[in-house]
Amino acid sequence: MAPDSSAFWVLALLAGGIGFIFMWTDWRSPPSRALAMCFILIGGRVALAPYDSVVVTRADWWLQAATLVIEMFAILYGIEWTRRVGVSSSARMRRTINVLFRISQILALIYGLLSLGYLAIAPEMASSNVPGTFRVRGLEWAIFAPVLGSSILVAAVAMLMVRFTRRDKSESVRLDALAVAAPFLLSGLVVETSLVPIMVTIGLLVFLSGAVRYLIIHNHRGQSMRQFLSPEVARLLSTEGLEHAMRRERRDISVVFCDLRGFTAYARDLPSEDVMSLLERYYRQVGSVATIHGGTVKDHAGDGVLILVGAPLTDLDHARKAARLALALREQVGAFLTQNAPQLSVGIGVATGEATVGAIRGAGRHEYVAVGTVMNLAARLCQRAGAGQVLCDAATAQVLNGGSGLRVEADEPESLKGFAAPVPVFRLSAA
Repeated sequence: MAPDSSAFWVLALLAGGIGFIFMWTDWRSPPSRALAMCFILIGGRVALAPYDSVVVTRADWWLQAATLVIEMFAILYGIEWTRRVGVSSSARMRRTINVLFRISQILALIYGLLSLGYLAIAPEMASSNVPGTFRVRGLEWAIFAPVLGSSILVAAVAMLMVRFTRRDKSESVRLDALAVAAPFLLSGLVVETSLVPIMVTIGLLVFLSGAVRYLIIHNHRGQSMRQFLSPEVARLLSTEGLEHAMRRERRDISVVFCDLRGFTAYARDLPSEDVMSLLERYYRQVGSVATIHGGTVKDHAGDGVLILVGAPLTDLDHARKAARLALALREQVGAFLTQNAPQLSVGIGVATGEATVGAIRGAGRHEYVAVGTVMNLAARLCQRAGAGQVLCDAATAQVLNGGSGLRVEADEPESLKGFAAPVPVFRLSAA
């Protein structure tokens, strides 16, 4: 071993640690897994670099052979990372990009096999260094440089195609960093052994700058996407993680459904810009009330808004909170409509019951849903409600009659669409 190997071990620990960090933080991503393996193998290769100047015989060439195998797979995994990134390129170029990367990998594999063959045929020459900055002989340049150079060239062409055809630009940051870092990393294969730590360290630092920018971009995107989630769903994702949010379970919840009376005629008679402006302010009013009373706005559909209480965050007092939310909606939305669109009014339905809640995947994205009869019942009660009226079902009324400070009055049972028997209906008001 070289007299001073501490620099190699520190660098090996750094490169391998970067790989393990990528694997740990983003192991679900195939590109990140390939990139992690590349850096772990680079760490292994650097750890064995001090042995490059040791002349071996045919009897103990296994160490050099292991070094060459690690070196070959590090290159293969680096190319595999860029190939997997290329999967998200435009469909028109995806096949060409994939073929180019496969050709590059085949050439890299040939380079590795040639290196192993050279070591088997002439171990003394293959494992000894040439004095000077570059530790390779002219014969070795002639045999190996065209193969490895062709592999790098083909991969570079494919990377350029990926770089300029990807719709999602976040991974392009790491691709740009790799383009700058690759010459330094690859120079570790040919420069004099004492220069390896310097060259590889520069390459790692360059790539790390791109990796940090990549993480910052994704963090900013995550913060931006929170605007499209209700505060409760965003909080659930932050505190419990995606797996918890996606877990499906049956639980008792309450559902509040409200929509506007007279909206069809209103939308027909006014410019669409004015209608959109009113809807935006109406949604803002509903969202503010829902947040104050622990509700989660699940859907907007025209003038209708669906609110969940008790999901995604569990709340044992969901029925009372849903009732108070509905009455607050009637007051605040009613006041808003009186000032801005007096020809409109609001009707609200509240229902309590069991539903299956959780995330489903559709149209290329996940969506938090609640499925159950309680959802339909709240919508039907909302349709039945008159202007400024809040109707609730028997399950909600039973909870409120237990002492809630709210008034519940029974109406005649109603025949509602989707329900075989007449449904008990109750009018809800402040005490």
